[in-house]
Amino acid sequence: MPIPSNVKHSLRADHLPSHQDCVKRAKEFCVRTGQSATQLAEQLRKEYGRGGRPTMRTSILWMFYLRGEHLARITPEEISYMDELVLDFCNRNSPKPKERGYAEPLLKTAGYRQECEAFTAAIEGTNSLIYGPPASEKSFVLETLVAQRYQSGKNDAHYIYCDANIAPFPLLERIASEAEVWIGRAWTREHYLGALIEAFGRRAYPPALIFDEAQHLPIETLEIIRGLHDRTRRRDRPGCGIILAGSHTLFRDFMHPSRRPRLEQWLQRLTIRIQLAGMKREEVLELAAKAWGNGKKAKFTAQQEKMLLESCRVTDPYAMDAGGKPLAEMPTYYSSRMLVHYIAERKKAGLGKVLAEEVA
Repeated sequence: MPIPSNVKHSLRADHLPSHQDCVKRAKEFCVRTGQSATQLAEQLRKEYGRGGRPTMRTSILWMFYLRGEHLARITPEEISYMDELVLDFCNRNSPKPKERGYAEPLLKTAGYRQECEAFTAAIEGTNSLIYGPPASEKSFVLETLVAQRYQSGKNDAHYIYCDANIAPFPLLERIASEAEVWIGRAWTREHYLGALIEAFGRRAYPPALIFDEAQHLPIETLEIIRGLHDRTRRRDRPGCGIILAGSHTLFRDFMHPSRRPRLEQWLQRLTIRIQLAGMKREEVLELAAKAWGNGKKAKFTAQQEKMLLESCRVTDPYAMDAGGKPLAEMPTYYSSRMLVHYIAERKKAGLGKVLAEEVA
C-alpha cells in the first residue's frame, strides 16, 4: 500500500498505540457497528484507496491487516501508516455515547420513597414488582433514578421500555443497547443471552435491569428475564436485580389462576411488591406550599386548596387487593405529574395575579 509522499516523512510510530491495540480498536468498531471485517475493509478501501483511487489490492491488504494474515507482504512502514488510518477512521465514525437523558428533580412523595427502596434493592440484586395506575409516576421516577445513577458516574442500572408483546430477541437487543454491550454476530436469542451474561460477568457487579410497561411481556419473555437474574448470580451475591413495573394488569396477570402455575418461579423471586397509590392530600398541599412559598411554606385559603386538589385528583377504577381482586370502592389519589403541570401553568401569570384570581 503506497504511502503518500506528504505523509511518509511525517509518519511517527512513537505517538501511536501498538499495532495490536489498533487492530483491537478496529474489531471493537466492527462489533459496535454490526459490521464484518470484510465490510470494514471495503469502507477503508473506499476511504483511503491508493492515492485516492480505490483498488482491489488495497481491499485485500486491509483484509490481511484486520485478520493478521500475510503481514510479511506489508512493510513495517505501511503497517504503521495503516494503524494511523484505522485510528482516524474509527475515531471519526464510531457511534456516539448513548444519550441517557436529563435527571430531573423528583418530588419526594411516599411513592417516590417506595420506588427508591426498590431501586436500591435492585442494585444489590433483589427483584421487585411495582404496579399502579397511570400518572402514579412509575416510569418517570424509575427512568430518572437510572439517569441520576449514570450522571453520578455509575453505569450499573439500565431502563428498558417494553412494547406490546415484545418477543425475546428484540428485548435482548434492547437490553444490550441500553447496557452498551456490543455484539457482533448474534443470529439467535441464545447468542444474545450468552453475550449479555458474559458481559455482565466481567463487571464488578451485575447491573440492575428496570423493565417498564412489563404488563406487555409474554410469559416466554419473562422467563428470559428470569434467566438473566439466575445465570448472573455469583457466590457472594445474587444476579441482576430486576424491577418489573407496570399497570394493575401486571399484578393481575401474575396472580391469575391460569398463569400463576407457569409464573411460580417468578413469584418466589419477587421479594418486594409495591402497589403505588399516588399522592395523599397532605402531600399535595405541602408540596404546593413549598412551590409557591419561595423556600417557605405558603398559606392557602379553602378556595385555593380546593382548586389545587381538583387539579390533580384521579380515580383509580383498577385498584386491587393483595389477592389480585378489584376493590369494592374505587379509591381516589392525586397525581404528582398533574400537580407539577398545574403549578407551572399557574405561575406563568405571576404569583400575585394567580392568588388574586383564585381568591376571587
